[in-house]
Order: sequence, then C-alpha cells, then structure tokens
Amino acid sequence: MTTGAYRVLAWVNMYRRRYDLALGQIDRALEINPSDAESYGQRGIILVWAGRAPEALPWLEGALRFDRAHALISSNLCYAYFFLGRYTEAVDSCDRALSRSPSRTIQLESHPFLAATYAEMGRSQDAEGERVVLLHLSPVFNGQIFAGQFGTQEARDHMLEGLKKAGFR
Repeated sequence: MTTGAYRVLAWVNMYRRRYDLALGQIDRALEINPSDAESYGQRGIILVWAGRAPEALPWLEGALRFDRAHALISSNLCYAYFFLGRYTEAVDSCDRALSRSPSRTIQLESHPFLAATYAEMGRSQDAEGERVVLLHLSPVFNGQIFAGQFGTQEARDHMLEGLKKAGFR
C-alpha cells in the first residue's frame, strides 16, 4: 500500500474513535516515508483527538516546521495547547488557523475551542463573542456532544467545563 492509502485508513479509524488502529496505520505511512509532512501532522491530530495532547505536541509543532501555513495543523495545535492549559498559545494557534482557512470544518472546530479557552482565561466578553459566532455557524451546537468526541474522560471534562464557562449548555 502507499502512504496515502495508510493515511486514509488512519482517518477512517480516527473518525470511528479507534485511535490505536489509526495510530498503527499512520505509523505504517511514516515507515514508508518518514519525512511526509501530512503523515507527521496527522499523527499529531490523531493523538489530540485520542486525548493524548502531551504526545501530540511534538508531532504538530514538527509538522508546522514543514508547512507554517497549514490551517488544519494550526487548529489542532490550538486544541493540544488548550488541553495542556497553555491558553495564550491556544488562542494564537486558533487565530492563525482561522486566518488561513475559511473551511467550515476549521470554523466549526476552532470557535468552540476559542470560546472555551477565553472562558478558562477569564475573558468572558471574548468567550461570548466566540459563542455567538459559533451559534451563527451552527445553531444546534451541543457542547456535550462536541466534548464527547475526545478519547479520554479528562479531555472530555476539560472541554465541557470550558464550554459551560463560555455559556454553552
């Protein structure tokens, strides 16, 4: 199989929340081509969504050294920083991602993180602004469902706490 095929399998398994299988697939892609920036970044993304932000950080930061303008990597770096309590860096990364991509996916994932991050920082007006933007994009946004996507209870609780502080139910 090719690097691309393993990356596709890794995405499928990640979205099915089969994080260990996804990591196995992306590791196979990296065995084939260890300097593939996409695979490098994807490994970090899988780790973030698996609730393993400390492990994700070097992969995501490394992927940005390959491509500083990669919005998906920047957004996931924001998520890793959020989970690590590095809120100022989270805001910077989410802002960078949002400025580089009008993608609906980037918008729908980054605005909840920004709202939760601002709330955790005590910046209630900024958190409210992000909440308004997100509810405009997705009027049926549900904080519990969003937080439930992450692979550990600690990550789910951290996200849900931030979203509640930002005014989500």
